[in-house]
Amino acid sequence: MQGAATSVAREVVQLEVEASVATIWLNRPHAANSIDLEMVRELRRIVYDIGARADIRVVVLRGRGRQFCAGGDMSMFLSQLETVGRYIRDVIADFHATILAFRDLPQPVVAVVHGAVAGGGLSLALACDFVIAGEGAKFATAYRKIGASPDGGMSLLLSRILGPRKALELMLVGETFMASEARSLGLVNRVVADAALDAEATSFCGVLARNSRASNACVKRLVNAAPTASFEEQLSREMEGFCALAAGADFSEGVTAFVARRTPNFE
Repeated sequence: MQGAATSVAREVVQLEVEASVATIWLNRPHAANSIDLEMVRELRRIVYDIGARADIRVVVLRGRGRQFCAGGDMSMFLSQLETVGRYIRDVIADFHATILAFRDLPQPVVAVVHGAVAGGGLSLALACDFVIAGEGAKFATAYRKIGASPDGGMSLLLSRILGPRKALELMLVGETFMASEARSLGLVNRVVADAALDAEATSFCGVLARNSRASNACVKRLVNAAPTASFEEQLSREMEGFCALAAGADFSEGVTAFVARRTPNFE
């Protein structure tokens, strides 16, 4: 991720673009990057903007300070207790729109997490395509401790990854667990020493950025569609995807480079 970086500073979310990698920073370190209405609305707007940018090949989601994201802002809920039902509906509606925006991005999204990854913060990480964790990261579903149920797609994503029994256990019985267990459960792609987190993220995202942008987007669509597709439907989607890519310049470059035994230089 070398090259000139541009940064757009905002009160609760920051966007940095370096070469073809966009890094979104949750920027409420004083509150453990906990989620409030302002944050989700700004985050959604930034994700929408990124989706329209052809110069961005990879998106990274990170948290400033000592935590990735500790979930919903409890002080926000406390201050709105008299009308909390209506207020939470507004927050969750925007949060879910943000989750869908991440899932719909054509670019692969990598969550790079450290510290607390709890509640809505865990939902955010699970909504990304990849998760790289520092070994000191601490994960928790957390909702049972405030007498609530999951949001942000956690119930669906955990059920798909773990199966319903383990998902229920994690949400109704589970306590905080470390990055190594998150990896063994299949919630995390890679775990590295906290001091090596930046280097691992750079290396991982560099591989994705060198891929064909169109190929990345097609594979992401196929994988997201697979859990609810019949085998015949998925075969049809695969054929259409391959044929569409084969008509593009990146495929021509890839085949030519493969035969010539050189590294492809995709558009």
